[in-house]
Amino acid sequence: MTLFELKEKLATMNAAIKADADWIAEKAADPTIPMDEINAKTTHRDEMVTRRDLLQKQHDEMEKQQREALGKQPNTGNPDKDNLVKSKAAFYRAVATGEDRTKVYAGLGAIPAGSADLGSGSALLPTTLASELIAEPFEENSLRRVEQTSQIAGLEEPRISFAIDDEDLLEDVIDFETAKEIEATADTVTYGRYKTKVKIKVSDTVLMGTDTNLVNTIENELRSGLARKEKLRAFAKSADETHKHMSFYMNGIKGITGNNIVAAIMAALGDLPDAFRANAKVIMRSADWYTYLQTLNGSNNELFTAKPEEVLGVPVIFNDKADIPIVGDFSYAKQNYEPVATLKSDEDIDKGVYMYVLTAWGDHQIKLKSAFRLATTALAVIGGVATKSTNAISAVGIFNGEAPTSGITYSWEYLDVNTWTTASSYDNYKTATVTVSDSTDAGVSFRCKISYSGGDAYTNVITIPSP
Repeated sequence: MTLFELKEKLATMNAAIKADADWIAEKAADPTIPMDEINAKTTHRDEMVTRRDLLQKQHDEMEKQQREALGKQPNTGNPDKDNLVKSKAAFYRAVATGEDRTKVYAGLGAIPAGSADLGSGSALLPTTLASELIAEPFEENSLRRVEQTSQIAGLEEPRISFAIDDEDLLEDVIDFETAKEIEATADTVTYGRYKTKVKIKVSDTVLMGTDTNLVNTIENELRSGLARKEKLRAFAKSADETHKHMSFYMNGIKGITGNNIVAAIMAALGDLPDAFRANAKVIMRSADWYTYLQTLNGSNNELFTAKPEEVLGVPVIFNDKADIPIVGDFSYAKQNYEPVATLKSDEDIDKGVYMYVLTAWGDHQIKLKSAFRLATTALAVIGGVATKSTNAISAVGIFNGEAPTSGITYSWEYLDVNTWTTASSYDNYKTATVTVSDSTDAGVSFRCKISYSGGDAYTNVITIPSP
């Protein structure tokens, strides 16, 4: 039993003892109440007092042990750093146990805006923690090395960072593709507010352990979880209309092919306009690079010891989600988070673990798709988007280049007891648009397998809403 659970039980028993005492005080002066009832209530009250005293002793002993354990925790010798770690640990424990957070919010130096109750009844993170958990770079998502990350509410940015006085010269200063893209979209990029949830589990032994271990465990897990979410969105091959703009693979970025992966990357670099090539980098999987080396069959042993950037001539960033190498100027992609985040917790008593849930709001924007190229050895379908209309669902394939006009096949599936099953009983299930019933199919989930030239990809899942 945790200290917090003991506190809850003590509060309950004290309330019961008070209720008995109030009843006795009221009924003792009433001659119509038999003494047997009063004696029974008195006995019950005394038993409750005895039980309460036993719990109180156990509570005091546990509280003493925790105070002693916390008092023995090692210090770094830096008072400011030690106090910050203690304040963070106190906050994380308060989140888990449901205790009043007013003091620990103050210990972290900030109260979130709009928290009239000083955070004691709110799940808002103090601004100190929100900034550190969300905005600090970390290695798990290598995109953080080349992209900017910000925390600005309602952020809007220009697509290009320089101005052209004479609009007729726009295509001369930047390439034709970029000029057309800006003309077809807008001069500014508006960052949306999309929810991201990260869930982690922490054992009660860690929660009641040292401050340093508690803070490191929670913050490392939350940062790693957030990094995984960022990667999954930036390299997604299937997503709904709301989220597909976050992916390098679902924005219609131009694809360049080559005989092998390095030839494709070099061709993609050559296809970039000068303005973007000057700051170009490559993001690719390390497995693809080493596979390329293996195909050389010893024809050039010097490449086996050369760094990728020495071969390609530009910096190379490895990322395990970059199935198709991305070449470009990554200053034209950015991750922005809202300044406010929330942190909640719940306890699994049986397993002895606490679940922390971090909720952040942000957006990943590719400000100019013409600043990037996808490098591939062949045109392939890499994902798809499904959209819902009345009594129908439509699928569109996402390719690593310009979509072909023929050769694409479709096969719709529905979820039947956790198993995806070919929707052969539905009309047009082998076409881009399958016929469904908004009434009889309510609650049924569909997806489409899109195939092209020996490769397959799946769309996002569409669930028919209840009428």
